[in-house]
Amino acid sequence: MNFRQLQTFLEIVRLGSFAAAAAKLNATQSTVSARIQELEQDLRAALFDRSQRKATLTAKGRELVSYAERALALDAEIRQQIGPREGLSGVVRVGVAELVAMTWLPLLAKALHERCPKITLELDIALTAPLRSRLQSGDLDIALIPGASFDPGYVVRPLGSVQFEWMAGGEFVAPPRPLSAADFADLRILSLGENSYHFDTVSSWLARSGSTQRPDLCNSMTVLATLTAASVGISLLPPSCYARELADGTLKLLDARPSPPVIPFAAVYKNRRLAGLQEAIAETAVEVSTFIDAPAPPEKNNRKK
Repeated sequence: MNFRQLQTFLEIVRLGSFAAAAAKLNATQSTVSARIQELEQDLRAALFDRSQRKATLTAKGRELVSYAERALALDAEIRQQIGPREGLSGVVRVGVAELVAMTWLPLLAKALHERCPKITLELDIALTAPLRSRLQSGDLDIALIPGASFDPGYVVRPLGSVQFEWMAGGEFVAPPRPLSAADFADLRILSLGENSYHFDTVSSWLARSGSTQRPDLCNSMTVLATLTAASVGISLLPPSCYARELADGTLKLLDARPSPPVIPFAAVYKNRRLAGLQEAIAETAVEVSTFIDAPAPPEKNNRKK
């Protein structure tokens, strides 16, 4: 009996089939079957009921699950506590907000592969609410997301903040004064989807301004910027990501009151004993993040009217 056999056994249990486990482990189905046969021979017990089409556990198989989990957890703990960081290994499921993906995610991936070459990353790019939900359910190991408030059971490592500003297409003609809630009544507002921190920010800003307008929605900030540049509507975008478009006039900053908020980002993972991989990713994310703690809004004389 060895750890690879136990890992294969648990993947079959988790995914429900030998074929799915083979794909997950990057192995052939015959290899997976051979590992289980060897494990059954060593334990002198049938672990799966072969009369069923689905991978159904026998009584002995169900009994083995908790032992296998404990054995692999102990193996991981020994490696994390005793071995060097470059010895960390395993698949890490990382939830990533799109703004992180647009900016410093390549720096993070490169640094992690240099420091922990045995780590395999599974990157899930999505809106904030789905990433929080997957983190809570255990489908993600760590998330790099916007937000300032998280449950006490999480470790939260601040990654800096991003200033957002209202922007319009280059052809937009703004009044010679700051925009107010009344000005927004006749403008089309664009936002990320309702499951995003961005949508909550836009809705909160409009509510504070007294506006009842409901934004048009899409699930990509890149698309949001493209629609804004095409004068479909105005949207909250980070100037730091669109310096070129602002310089060439494709996009322009709007002077609005109240001023848009600064949005904090964090690396978030569950607080538990075996979190060496998550800790390594969080520490590296803190180092490579290009977000800053308190960015100042652009000067008013840089805003195009």
